Amino acid sequence: MRQLLCRDLKPGDILLKMATTSFTNKLIQAGQKLAGQPNAFLGHAAIALDTQFCIEAQASGITANHLAMKNKGCGYIVYRPKNEALGRGAANAAKVLFDIHQSRGSLKYGALGAFKSLFGGTGKARTAGEMDALLTEVLAGKGRPFFCSQFVVYVYHWAAGQSGLSPQSVFSLSDAKATPSMLASKLVGNPSFVEAGYMVPGER
Repeated sequence: MRQLLCRDLKPGDILLKMATTSFTNKLIQAGQKLAGQPNAFLGHAAIALDTQFCIEAQASGITANHLAMKNKGCGYIVYRPKNEALGRGAANAAKVLFDIHQSRGSLKYGALGAFKSLFGGTGKARTAGEMDALLTEVLAGKGRPFFCSQFVVYVYHWAAGQSGLSPQSVFSLSDAKATPSMLASKLVGNPSFVEAGYMVPGER
């Protein structure tokens, strides 16, 4: 794999973060191991907005963090959509949800959803019509919790629907079942994505 720096990132890149020693990451790692999921060493997921910022679902809700500042110490495996328009659409969708949370505080972290995602298989991706209905509620200000990898899959399902693609064709699992390890499994060999490289902690 190629080592990437911030300047190499593109909008919509999916950033899979190696679990750190934080309590939350240890908890996620342990839960994924107990559930028998592969790639349990991954503890978080985010979407690149551009070459500087990523957007992610954290304890404070949907946030935007600078990859060379706050997230400088994080290591990532980076997956890139083959369709650049889909990637830009995902980055724009993530930014819209970030803006909604900043103005309304309605998209908080879904700790219970993160716990439930460990059990019960992968579920089914929502249809484009179901995504439109959910988006109407979110855009109207209705509260909705997200955990990190759920946010990534939700955003890509949204972007796919807006691009005239089936959400199922991008990710076949339900966003509610998308743990970081499950997301990684769905990215490996996914015809819509390519493994772009990795980012080393402290090297940006």
